[in-house]
Amino acid sequence: MKFVAIVGTNADFSYNRVLLQFMKKHFWRMAEIEIAEIKDLPAFSKDVPFEETTPVWKLKQQINAADGVIFSTPEYDHAVPAAMKSAVEWLSYQSKVLHGKPAMIVGVSYGRQASARAQQQMRKMLLSPDCNANLLSGNEVLIGNAAKVFSKDGRLTDQAYVDNLEKCFTNFVEYAELFKNASRGEQLMSVKRPMIEDAYVSFPTGRLSLREVQAIFNTIPFEIDLIDATDRFAYYSDKPNREHVRNVNQLGETYSECHPPKAVPAVKAIIDSFKNGTKDVVARPLMMNGHRVLIRYYALRDVDGHYLGTIEFTGSVDDILNLAENGAWNADATSSASHGHAAPAPVEEPVPAMDATTGASEDTDEEPAAPSEPAAPVMSAAAQRAEQAETDANTGASDAVDDPEETDADAMTGASEN
Repeated sequence: MKFVAIVGTNADFSYNRVLLQFMKKHFWRMAEIEIAEIKDLPAFSKDVPFEETTPVWKLKQQINAADGVIFSTPEYDHAVPAAMKSAVEWLSYQSKVLHGKPAMIVGVSYGRQASARAQQQMRKMLLSPDCNANLLSGNEVLIGNAAKVFSKDGRLTDQAYVDNLEKCFTNFVEYAELFKNASRGEQLMSVKRPMIEDAYVSFPTGRLSLREVQAIFNTIPFEIDLIDATDRFAYYSDKPNREHVRNVNQLGETYSECHPPKAVPAVKAIIDSFKNGTKDVVARPLMMNGHRVLIRYYALRDVDGHYLGTIEFTGSVDDILNLAENGAWNADATSSASHGHAAPAPVEEPVPAMDATTGASEDTDEEPAAPSEPAAPVMSAAAQRAEQAETDANTGASDAVDDPEETDADAMTGASEN
């Protein structure tokens, strides 16, 4: 199990942060707990420029990838801190990231009543229609006298509090497991065995079973992501070690929700160009995770040209570029010269290198690196026979020929030459 634990204050020091750090260490065998801060979030406002909401987007992605959320809230004036209220508004404004998500509320305060009133307010917020989180009733963690019940190294020393925390956290893990198993069952029905197992899809060029279709999509050596005609994230290929990490909780999100805010204007421009028909493909070469990656966006259209969505292919091209750099496509590099009577393949002019930042073809003034030793010239079969004939003519070894040889195809161009 994986949980995101949100520190419900932007204060530099808070016992609520200490509590979450204690839970992360104490329950490491039961679940992975990732602590998230809200101090970097801008104060909620509809007028905040979209490109300044990257911290909000990152928090949503953390919650999306988690099996549940833990909110740790202090209490100020019988209520949650303003920073926590602002964070919840970001998570619920035009977003369903908390919908159906298992949630647990804990809290620490200096007073004897702990954060009871703040937690009550927090429950109402999380159960509101805009949040619609799943809360386990009766599961309360109220820790008071904070300065006395935590040691200097961050351990919770009051055994009664520890026992209650262990009981409530165990309940929450079991509660979250129910939703995770239900979700896994839906995935098995819709992803692992799509629709009817024996169903087939007929194409003009053949027929495939649904299982074969899924296997093909997952075997293609590129990641596939699809934004449908309504601008929502509709599909991604289930490949390990993806460059763009996706999860099923993102399905149904708009492209502005599943992309970082700074990338949204570029994505919007691509999709708009596909919709209005000015473009059908856009390529973006870039470095990702230390290797060279090519992203290609294609407009998905039906036979009548109607826009169906935008499909994105992402993949490392290191292997292909290494082959090119090692001369894999040089003339005769792979013994593609003629064998027997087969004519050799024509040699084409080298294709100009692709500009690394724009994808445009661009000539370069740089000289290619010289090899350490000059390579011996590769002689084609036709050239070898011509050389042998000349040798025979000079030495007299060939005195008579029963039948004249057929004219060989030119070894370099494939054209007949007298």
